[in-house]
Amino acid sequence: MMKTSELIWQDAQHQTLFRLLDDLRREEFDCSVIHQLRLYADHHFCLEEAYMQELQYPKMMQHIQAHNRFREELGQLSRDPDNLSHQIRTSLSQFLEEWLKRHIFGVDKEFEAFVLASSRK
Repeated sequence: MMKTSELIWQDAQHQTLFRLLDDLRREEFDCSVIHQLRLYADHHFCLEEAYMQELQYPKMMQHIQAHNRFREELGQLSRDPDNLSHQIRTSLSQFLEEWLKRHIFGVDKEFEAFVLASSRK
């Protein structure tokens, strides 16, 4: 039986996403952070989505739609990263961080419960 500790990869990846969002707020901003954030978020979402598919998670499409909304927000952010003021980056980072928190404690927790209850782990 899978234990919660076996889902640690997911929590570790969430922490990396939060760290990248913090980097977005820094005064000494490097626009490569946006690229790193997009790549890492996509990597994380693809892993989760593959796991959902493997386990035939019944709410997979809803979960993927939520991931796609985050991807779209990051796409908007990366259109002209050199011209983003510190204030705009901070606001966007806070928005994305709140979105991510709601996602983690909402649909990700539902998926975790499904995984823990699944006989297909």
